[in-house]
Amino acid sequence: MPNSVTSWSVAGLIGLLCLPAVHADTDRWTLERSVTHGLSVAPEAEAFEHRIDAQRGARDQAGRWPNPTLEAEASDQLGMEDGRGGYSLSGIAVTQPLPLWGQIGHRRDAASARLAATEAQTHADRLELEGRIGAAFHAWQQAEAGFELARERLDEAERLGRIARLRQERGDLSERERLRIDLFRSEAMRQLEAAEGERTEARATLAAWLDRRPAGMGTAPAFDAPPPRPTRAAPGTVVDRHPALRAASERQQAAQLEIARARAEGRPDIGIRLFQEREVIDGRRDTSTGIGLQLELPLWDRNQGRVRESVADHYTRQTERRALQRDLTRQVEVGTVHLAHLLDELERHRGETLAPARRVRELTYRGYEAGEASLLELLEAYNTHFNAIEQEHELLAQSWAEWRELRIAAGLSLAEDTQ
Repeated sequence: MPNSVTSWSVAGLIGLLCLPAVHADTDRWTLERSVTHGLSVAPEAEAFEHRIDAQRGARDQAGRWPNPTLEAEASDQLGMEDGRGGYSLSGIAVTQPLPLWGQIGHRRDAASARLAATEAQTHADRLELEGRIGAAFHAWQQAEAGFELARERLDEAERLGRIARLRQERGDLSERERLRIDLFRSEAMRQLEAAEGERTEARATLAAWLDRRPAGMGTAPAFDAPPPRPTRAAPGTVVDRHPALRAASERQQAAQLEIARARAEGRPDIGIRLFQEREVIDGRRDTSTGIGLQLELPLWDRNQGRVRESVADHYTRQTERRALQRDLTRQVEVGTVHLAHLLDELERHRGETLAPARRVRELTYRGYEAGEASLLELLEAYNTHFNAIEQEHELLAQSWAEWRELRIAAGLSLAEDTQ
């Protein structure tokens, strides 16, 4: 029994010690988490919702009938006619415009189309915002990887410096070799300082998007995994679902409905008037009730200018939609090919350049220790390997940038199917 209690206590202690590590790993910023959190705290996202609310209000208002007009007249005419004198109410009327030509329905439908366009455009704008947050995240990853590479370069320079001091004590190091090692270390220090500045800037940029303190960002995920390879699909079918294209279609529909509204508003306005009038008949004040019909005479204005304006706007929206569809189709088609090319280049670089450069570095260092390789060969091997790693980081950054642009051009979120 005591052994059982002891084993449970040890297991519990180990579990408690492991909790912070698990929690820290869970809280690490990933692309998906950064994009999701960045959208939740971005003022732009709140502005998107206000923009939709404004269009909802415009749609609700567009379906309202015009208010009636109340008229009331007071005069001394009745007092003069019956001899009583003074002022009194002589008439009251209510006039109601009658939009019988469907202009209210066309206006409401156009407002509904504009609301749908705003909702779709908001989705497209959110994708663009995701792209900016994703770019900041990948820049942070690349900057952290660059800093680690610069620190590794400096560590190697320090190790060479220690070897140089030992050789100098034995009198086995020329002044030229010592100067070359000092230059190598000086360049490594400069690159580390530059990398630290880039890391600080990239971390602060992402922290601003996430509304976090830069010091609390933690460590970035390793910058070594490439983006998923693009799937082959017809670009036209991909962009048909793009929210920006839906927004353009809804704006075109709204413009077409505005043509019908303009034509309806060019027809004569009709109004109905209900009235009561008070008169003096045979010395008595009596009230009479009547109804009147008001009809506009379209002699000078039949709203033709507004119709032409609406027709031109409709054709403008139509051409804008076609141009957008062309651009999105081109972006998806070119982006798919370019991303596949970058991934092939990255794979080829890792197999044909990076791996051999790493092997050459290891062999040259062993040869230098054994006196079989010169310092110049060793420094060249170091620089070749470090340059190959930098090229790998650059290819990764280009691949992720192309992946982001391709996702956005296809109308897909960066936070879907990502780790």
